[in-house]
Amino acid sequence: MKITFCALAISGILFISSCTQPMAPEYLGFRDLNFETFSMDESLLHADLAFYNSNPFSMQLKRADINVYLNDVQANHYVMDSTINIPKKDSFLVPLNLRLNPRLLLGSAIQMLMNNNQVKIRIEGNVRVKRGSMGFTVPVHYEEIERLN
Repeated sequence: MKITFCALAISGILFISSCTQPMAPEYLGFRDLNFETFSMDESLLHADLAFYNSNPFSMQLKRADINVYLNDVQANHYVMDSTINIPKKDSFLVPLNLRLNPRLLLGSAIQMLMNNNQVKIRIEGNVRVKRGSMGFTVPVHYEEIERLN
């Protein structure tokens, strides 16, 4: 009876600890930032966002609903509905394709020239991750001064 109770208690503790909400991935920055189209009507920016998953387990990114800000001005609202596998204790990339207003880019370009080719990039929102059969919503808030060449 004691052995059964101990085994049940240990398995209960392991189950509770395994269902803890994952920590938000660490933001590592942009990779391969480029403009695919640039015109006065619309500009398409493509980049890969690099992250590091410090959790001791793998997950799946199921949905991202974020706002992207350039120099504290909202550049776009981005929704991603595809699945990305996130390895445990490893880095991973999330593709980002944004349609931007060229007027916003011109205003940001002037600020970048005044600030030594630097732009403040802020990402805020929520991502939905799945670990096994458990789904979690994780808030994200990343802010960085990015130097553009």
